[in-house]
Amino acid sequence: MDNHVNCYFFVPGFSEKYRTGGLMVIKDVAGIVEKKSEYCSKFVTTHESCTDALSPEQACREANSDSLFFVTWGPLVSAHIKLIRKNIPDARIIYYAQSFGWNIKVPPRIPIICVSRFVMSQWALYAPENYCAYIAPPLHSIFKMTNQTRDIDVLIHKRKQNSYCLNHLLPALQKENLNIEIIDEWISQENFAALLNRTKVFLYATELHKAGLFRRLPGEGFGLPALEALACGAIVGSNLLGGVTDFLTPGENCIKLQNGDLHSDVTSIRDAAHAFAVNEKAAHEIAEEYSFNAASEKWTRALGTLSKM
Repeated sequence: MDNHVNCYFFVPGFSEKYRTGGLMVIKDVAGIVEKKSEYCSKFVTTHESCTDALSPEQACREANSDSLFFVTWGPLVSAHIKLIRKNIPDARIIYYAQSFGWNIKVPPRIPIICVSRFVMSQWALYAPENYCAYIAPPLHSIFKMTNQTRDIDVLIHKRKQNSYCLNHLLPALQKENLNIEIIDEWISQENFAALLNRTKVFLYATELHKAGLFRRLPGEGFGLPALEALACGAIVGSNLLGGVTDFLTPGENCIKLQNGDLHSDVTSIRDAAHAFAVNEKAAHEIAEEYSFNAASEKWTRALGTLSKM
């Protein structure tokens, strides 16, 4: 007799159209849950057919009263909840919140697991009757120090950076005596980790986060690339918007960018690059704090709590 609890993770799809950091996080969470002997993770795609995923109709047909449904995709959370409840009115649903906004309405009985304290504070405000918990995305073990030569003074990934960073700060830094590397396309985690291990300062000054057609939120839900940079031993230059405040501290592992005081920002980054020294202890500690093992322990506690509710 199969005593596994089936866990259905609802996502739009897996094609390049839906390839984002958020999807990678959901795959990791499903993998963590899958490793627990009493759970079996399955993906459900709602916007395209996939050979290794179920349709919503298939998932609802095979689910039972013990099954868990994970909704995760910001713009579609409300629609996914309605779809599940239409087929199984008393379904056990968990919302893994990587952001807020999007005009999401979460019924009171649905627990909300948040990727950052920033996101949790927002949901505690807007959904005060819901159970809330905080479980950060796991950090892949590939993001660790490899003791490479730090030949890149400044690394920037153009995706999600604000206009000040791209149009003013970056051109000003290019006039300095600095070796600057620019990423302007999607690269593999292996290549990104290799670049971060050669980097002194990683720039991560994000735009206000989009959460709907006309809405802007004060920062990203988490900011995984900045965490990956710390685990590889780099310093992060950031405007400190959103979930990055969970792990970035100016003066310790972060340069606070002023978003307007160009001279001050350039000076701070240039000085940090020239005086750079790896803090191995801090890099190892951050990698341990956000490891798969740490995330797994938190999910074990959270799922144990939810099973009693």
